[in-house]
Amino acid sequence: MPNPDDSLMLSILTEIRPELRNHGILLLQLADGLRRHDRSFGDMDRRFSDLEHRIGDKTAELELIVKSEPMGWLTHFETQIDEKWTRPLDRLDALEGAK
Repeated sequence: MPNPDDSLMLSILTEIRPELRNHGILLLQLADGLRRHDRSFGDMDRRFSDLEHRIGDKTAELELIVKSEPMGWLTHFETQIDEKWTRPLDRLDALEGAK
């Protein structure tokens, strides 16, 4: 004669089995979702890294542009000063040469 505890245990296991199967399916879906997120975060990390490299490359160019602009102004200013100083000195030399 079967033990009543065994039949109760069997009925409980039979009722729990679909729920356990659902839990297993949910765990597999969760693991798959985590893998996809890890992949997408890896892609985003790679994109940010590429962007940082591109910005780093552009930084040197921007520094050169920013430095060259004032240097051009300074060179122009120096040329103007040289021209303004050279004229009176040339006149002075011409006057001294005429004496």
